[in-house]
Formats: sequence, structure tokens, C-alpha cells
Amino acid sequence: MVLNLELPVIEVKQETFDVKSIKLALVQRIEYKPGHYMMVELDVDDPENGSARPLSIASSPTEGFLLFSTKISQTLFKQRFNSLKIWDKVKIKGPMGVFTLKEDAKEVILLGGGIGITPFRGMIKYAADKKLPMKLILVYSNKTPADIVYRDEWSLFEKQNPNFKAVHTITQPEGTSWNGRVGRIDEKMIKECCNDINNATFYICGPPGMVDGLSNLLKTMNVPASNVKIEKFAGY
Repeated sequence: MVLNLELPVIEVKQETFDVKSIKLALVQRIEYKPGHYMMVELDVDDPENGSARPLSIASSPTEGFLLFSTKISQTLFKQRFNSLKIWDKVKIKGPMGVFTLKEDAKEVILLGGGIGITPFRGMIKYAADKKLPMKLILVYSNKTPADIVYRDEWSLFEKQNPNFKAVHTITQPEGTSWNGRVGRIDEKMIKECCNDINNATFYICGPPGMVDGLSNLLKTMNVPASNVKIEKFAGY
């Protein structure tokens, strides 16, 4: 069921230097699945691009709020999002989409880059709260450690869910104190994280170039196409 609602902002947070989050109060119960998105409308006058954008729901249905995070750019919509304050009203329409968590999967590998992490946060939180028995691995690529969105939450989710592990890899570690994995997500990294390549369910979310690259990589690894779900985040 698609809803049209106007909800108040109850929290704003600067996640990284260019990623901002807002939490919206749930004034009524909304049925959605982890991974769904909403059309978010703000009061901007932009005849060329319109006043609404699709944003993944970063919260889990088990949480008492809606969480949206986006990378801030110079567009009118993003600048308005960046200026939102507590109690401002935001119009939303949804939920929508098919990039949702397969709850009965035995092994799920989430391959994310940058702001493409948003639907994965909701899936990971949901799996923890619902105590889903699936093995759940997040492989999350960023340019620098400072670009890791929700950085303070990943170890918390690992403590809540013994079946979940977050694997971070950094592509531009120079000049940082990073001592973890480096480089883009590759075949070796995926094989290290995955027990059963043929039967695991893969989710890929991030910039279009990354999504296309990882989709092609999984093809060369002979992962069945039916086991791969993708979501491209354009318009960075």
C-alpha cells in the first residue's frame, strides 16, 4: 500500500563531511520491508528536476522512526535537505521497490559503496532485531575511513547479531591511520567472505559504475543471475 504522508523531522545528523541524515517521526504505523525506498518531497522550486527524489529507507521496520541519509551536493533538493531542522515537515510517498531482504535466505552478502549503504543499514538492523538465522556479511567500500557512513553502528550490530560481520575496505588509505583492508571489492575478497558462492544471495548497491563492475564480476564467478539483486544510486 502506497501512503502519502507529511512527517516531522525529529533528528538531524552529519554522518560524514558530505553525508547528512534525518529521522522522521512515525505519526502512524507504516508497513515496509527493509530495502524499500520512499519518494521524499521538499519545498524547493526546481522546474527542471522537480521537488521529489527517491531515497532508500535506512531504518528498519523494527525501529520507531524513518531514517533517510543522502550525499549532499549543490542541487536545490540536496541543499534543502541539508538545511532541514527539527520539526520541519517532510512529505513522503511509499514504500516502493523490490530491492528488499530475502528473509529465508541462508547466506546474504551485501556489497556496498559510499552512500549505497543506506538500504543495507535497514536490512542489517532488521536481521539483528528479528534474530534471523541467516549468515549476513557486509562488504563496504569507501575512499577513506572518514567516508564510512554509520561508522559507530557497525560494531554494535555485530555485537547484537553473532551471524553478522562488517568488512570494510578503503581505496585511498594514503595519509590515514587505516590498517584494515585496502582496494576495491574484488573476487578474492568476496570468496573470503562467502561460504557458498552458488547458493548465497548477493545485493549490490552504490554508484552505477561500481554496481555494473560488481555485477560483471559476479557473472565471471558464475554466480546465478537469479541470486543477484542490484540498486544503482545515480545523481550523486
